[in-house]
Amino acid sequence: MKTNSLRILGGVIFLLGVFLGLALALSAIWSDFEGFSYFNTGAGYQSFNGLVCPILMTRSEKSVVTADFENPSGQEFEPYYEVAISAPGSSRKLEGQLSVPAHAARSVQWTVDANDIDLGFFIFVDVQVLPVAEYSTREGTCGIMVLDLPGMTGGQVFAWTLAASLIGLVLGLSLWENAAGSTNDRYRNRHRIFQALGIMVLLALLASIIGLWAAGLFFCILAVLLLVISLRQTIET
Repeated sequence: MKTNSLRILGGVIFLLGVFLGLALALSAIWSDFEGFSYFNTGAGYQSFNGLVCPILMTRSEKSVVTADFENPSGQEFEPYYEVAISAPGSSRKLEGQLSVPAHAARSVQWTVDANDIDLGFFIFVDVQVLPVAEYSTREGTCGIMVLDLPGMTGGQVFAWTLAASLIGLVLGLSLWENAAGSTNDRYRNRHRIFQALGIMVLLALLASIIGLWAAGLFFCILAVLLLVISLRQTIET
């Protein structure tokens, strides 16, 4: 009886980690997809991978967005950039130029706040870098989900949610595995499904955090399919 209770507890903790991880991943994926759609003109520029945005923020805070410019060439170049930040009615525009020495990197930063919210609870940023040196025009976009949580920052929400998800995945799977044992074929099969589910959630989190929203969505779909299979097996037994 005690073993069965421990197995149930482990399963609940593991599933809680799964749901928190998927919620965090889907928040990042949703924001970035909306940002891509918000500024999409069909121009098909090369990707600018130096844009760094927070995944979450709250209405009461100001957050910093960074654009990193790397120069791997042997000559100094001076990229000119244009920035568009979402706002109801009309986007806020910024522009500038900076000098990047050979084999070095430089960054520019700007702040966003609740005044930049559009589509209800998103802030979107678009950076276009005009042709320079061997590079053609490049573009990067991102989205930030804005939460209405007074007294907290988006970074705190992200960190606590990520930590709770990782702890839930590891602790829950460990408890379930120790209680289920390894002699029962049914539990061994379910354990493999749980392991695959945990891996898919981790991959979805990694892809969404680094801005690969299409890959993150793919891993989320796989995770949901594995979740459905595991729940179906649980109901049947």
